[in-house]
Amino acid sequence: MSQPFISIALCTYNGEKFLKEQLQSIHNQSIIPDEVVISDDGSTDNTFEIIEEFTSKLNIKLYKNSPALRTVKNFERAASLCTGDIIFFCDQDDFWKNNKIETIVNFFQANPSQEVVFSNALLVNDKLESLDTLLWHKVRLRKEHITAWQNGKSFDVLLQGNRVTGCTMAVRKVFLQKSMPFPTHIGTDFIHDGWIALLASITNQISMIDENLVWYRQHAAQQVGVIQKSAKKVHFLSRFSRPHLEKLQPFRNQATYFQRILDYILQNYPELSSKTEDLQSIVAHYQLRGNLPDSRLSRIVPVLKNAFKGNYHRYQDFDSKWYGSFLAILGDLVE
Repeated sequence: MSQPFISIALCTYNGEKFLKEQLQSIHNQSIIPDEVVISDDGSTDNTFEIIEEFTSKLNIKLYKNSPALRTVKNFERAASLCTGDIIFFCDQDDFWKNNKIETIVNFFQANPSQEVVFSNALLVNDKLESLDTLLWHKVRLRKEHITAWQNGKSFDVLLQGNRVTGCTMAVRKVFLQKSMPFPTHIGTDFIHDGWIALLASITNQISMIDENLVWYRQHAAQQVGVIQKSAKKVHFLSRFSRPHLEKLQPFRNQATYFQRILDYILQNYPELSSKTEDLQSIVAHYQLRGNLPDSRLSRIVPVLKNAFKGNYHRYQDFDSKWYGSFLAILGDLVE
């Protein structure tokens, strides 16, 4: 089997602190990429000097943005300029294990039906010292979710939030072209890696490799990283005194979020319209919860119908206790 042409889409912005280590880790790969496409977003430090140091070691193609494109559109530009059969997304501040490209290329060659693949990663500090934590743990991709994913339920897992990080991802060129332009109107946390993963999951064409192929650096200056979000806790008694709209608004926000994804897919990928049943279901779930009437008596029938469909259980948060769905039903009935 012939070796595919390998591209790396690398975005930079004032990356002098860590860029040299990243480029060196690419140069140290057991399979050297055929091209490294760098899209710079207006660096004013020594980023370009560092890149120049590697032009004799790597086939680097540098493009400079003016004005700056910001994260999503910068990656879109870098990826669109790649000519390879397989494109790797790359951050400026991480470090790749020397078998990363080889492992992923071997996977693609052994699995021709898969369009996207991503790996696990080891979290490290700014000195590349281990933080004794794996990326999948931080993004809550746990054993039960991995099993569900491997059993064809990747879309269900991703409906609970993105679990795929761009720096661990590689994509076949044909699918990448299909995924562009990357939508920017869905939500502030919905970026290119989440979009590619979700689109591929609709047809079960995204796989995972449970190996730490990247050292994922955590530092104060990174634009996108592992951010631990804490849900806003509501005191039990206040649930019965707070304004009804205050309770409904988060569900309305969720309905809007998933409706935007659904609309974008229907408008741009009509061939996938028959595979959007799950998206339609989650939109309906949050629309119902976000528009419950003030009258508790009037809520009984719609809430119980939704409960019998299993939606409260299916769409509860990963960290909810076993009784979480029952509390959600009770809350919708009486709060």
